[in-house]
Amino acid sequence: MQMVSQTRISPRQQRQWFAATRERRDQQHWVLWCKGVRAGYVNLKGESQGELQGQAIADAGLYLGNSTVRHPMLAVAAALSQLDQGFDELHIGCIRTLVRENNRSALRLNEQLGYSQIGQENGFFALELLPANYYAARERLRRFFR
Repeated sequence: MQMVSQTRISPRQQRQWFAATRERRDQQHWVLWCKGVRAGYVNLKGESQGELQGQAIADAGLYLGNSTVRHPMLAVAAALSQLDQGFDELHIGCIRTLVRENNRSALRLNEQLGYSQIGQENGFFALELLPANYYAARERLRRFFR
């Protein structure tokens, strides 16, 4: 995985993070399951305190782990579900993400989803996705799931 923080954490720190995350109203987190196997993790985090619903800006994270389930379209399916939730259900105005400059597959995926580059700093590209750009891209990608 190419998470922003590459620092190892202990099982205790993981449990503390999980407990604190469950109480956050400005974030939503999902485990990605495929064929009964945990295959990854996605999240949406609001830019400001309060309910995630209706926030102007949210940050998106999508991580595929080393699992027995691998498929080229797994990341696409996870991203479509995440972004549908963000735009259709939570009515977020804009979704942003950071991608490592050397993560070519993630950059390609985000481009296919309609993200635009808005900055570059410290080895990361900052990307932004507006609903109209996502909906246009979604129509092109959904054909693979019919």
